[in-house]
Amino acid sequence: MSEAPTLLEALKQRGIRVTPQRAIILSAVEQMHGHMTAEQIYAQVKRVNSYINLATVYRTLELLRQLDLVTEADMGAGALHYALHTHATHHHAVCRTCGRSIEFPHELLTPLLEALHDRYQFHADADHIVLFGWCDGCMHSVATTPT
Repeated sequence: MSEAPTLLEALKQRGIRVTPQRAIILSAVEQMHGHMTAEQIYAQVKRVNSYINLATVYRTLELLRQLDLVTEADMGAGALHYALHTHATHHHAVCRTCGRSIEFPHELLTPLLEALHDRYQFHADADHIVLFGWCDGCMHSVATTPT
């Protein structure tokens, strides 16, 4: 089994020009573990080259998203989060009160996705779902708070 190509190799294979700035951004994205915001990636990039601006990071992330090399998710923190597409398909349950994020496997959504297809002939784009609600601790504190 061969390894997936690096982001740099993936862009070159598609005939996309890789500038030195883009190469630095690609390296930072590949080093991320889990999910990161554009601003977090930008902070890493600035350590290598302080002349790269945030707009360049956003443009590169958008290109990677369009090429299906990264996924994008709104984790409810006011900024989009990005993850390498090779980061296994998974989903998040995010507490609206404390912001705690729980990763859960795709298999939990399989019955729902199958039902959507079988009942409504709908093919859900469900590579990275974020569900919002409340963790037990926050739900308990809301339920016991006197009004």
